[in-house]
Amino acid sequence: MTTLDELLSLHNRLTVMHVERWVARGLLRPAGGTDAGSADAWTFEQIDVARARLLSELADDIGFDEDTVEMVIRLVDQVHTLRGQLHLLARAIAEQPPAAREAIAATLKRLGAR
Repeated sequence: MTTLDELLSLHNRLTVMHVERWVARGLLRPAGGTDAGSADAWTFEQIDVARARLLSELADDIGFDEDTVEMVIRLVDQVHTLRGQLHLLARAIAEQPPAAREAIAATLKRLGAR
């Protein structure tokens, strides 16, 4: 877990105001949620440390406004979710009998040829 002070020191241009705004918008999720007390008591998982870096790059380096940053992050989250679902689907297909896997492969080939 990473404290707010540690998070700020990892990202030199990051401020408490940035973090509070991103938490309020649901883009960062401190452990225990926002009801856990003051921002000084927040701790962050590694995923939120990486998200804070991406948020900072989108806002400060690229210059996206807050709404665009939020949209990009939501799209990244959707891609991540879809990748996980595709991975599960691939595992489920791999566990099927050979005839079922071959039928799926043939159908995919046929559908992809259109």
